Amino acid sequence: MINPLSFACELIEAMPETASLYLSNSDLLIPNRRWRSHIGETSRLRDLQDLPLDTVELRQRMLAMTGANGENAIIVPLDAQSVRSLHVSKVPDHTDLYFLLIRDETELRRVDQMRKDFIANVSHELRTPLTAVRGYIETLMDPEFQTLERVREFLPVIFEHTERLHNLTLDLLSFSRLESPDTHIDLQPLVLREEIEDALDATAPVARLKGLRIEAALPDESLKVRANSEHLQRVLVNLLDNAVKYSGHGQTIRIWTEIRGDVVWTHVSDQGPGIPAEELPRVFERFYRTKGALSGRVRGSGLGLAISKHIVQQLGGEIGVSSAVGEGSDFYFSLERVP
Repeated sequence: MINPLSFACELIEAMPETASLYLSNSDLLIPNRRWRSHIGETSRLRDLQDLPLDTVELRQRMLAMTGANGENAIIVPLDAQSVRSLHVSKVPDHTDLYFLLIRDETELRRVDQMRKDFIANVSHELRTPLTAVRGYIETLMDPEFQTLERVREFLPVIFEHTERLHNLTLDLLSFSRLESPDTHIDLQPLVLREEIEDALDATAPVARLKGLRIEAALPDESLKVRANSEHLQRVLVNLLDNAVKYSGHGQTIRIWTEIRGDVVWTHVSDQGPGIPAEELPRVFERFYRTKGALSGRVRGSGLGLAISKHIVQQLGGEIGVSSAVGEGSDFYFSLERVP
């Protein structure tokens, strides 16, 4: 015959949650592996005082659950925001056996906050150009302002804002496709030099308009990487565009590669204002823009670097940045080298 307690112990040991059994008649805690890993070795209820927890009050409430009118479950917050909480349930048909579960909603709340921030940022990014376009069109609909001079003045501004909406829509669609679990990217050997040259051709006109200089240390034509041309172009152009946006007149943008074993790293560096150390971990987040960008005139959806990160990860590589305030930034990513 199977011992019910032994079976219960085996059951909670297999659980992915932080769980434990409690025998009230012997004041014995029987934690599972995850509990021991996160809470530590605990064998008595008083060992939980570091959670923090009033174990005396907890035991009294647990024992009260045995009465006919007692509580069936107890939820004890373990912090002021109730992000972590202890859930206690009475095991049916066992007068002295209780099931303890610690729930940590830190990640769940982080994801939920990201979702709220995403919706708020999308709404803001859409509302700003839409409001501007509507305002200019309403002005032109007024007979008093329907002059050729006003049309010539307003149309370029309307076009600029509609282009901003167009680019934001494309970025959102790209991001949605990249996050889909069904997305599959076909990889093939590509000549990295050719891919960099195509990206430089796409960004060179804007760089010239700003009076910027691009120095490219191109790799040998024999160097190949495993990637997808469309997606690799997106990453290269995004990083070059980012460097152009944050560079001042007369400054230099550099792009070069380095080989480390079976991995090829491509760098795009600028001489812009740089990024504070505390903001570096967040630059690849969706819609995140540094304080310097928010206070300046640099426009963008805030999705370019996030899209680049997703692409590089799906290509099997890594992406990162090193920067210091006043010393510019160096964005870099890796790809597998093809022999």
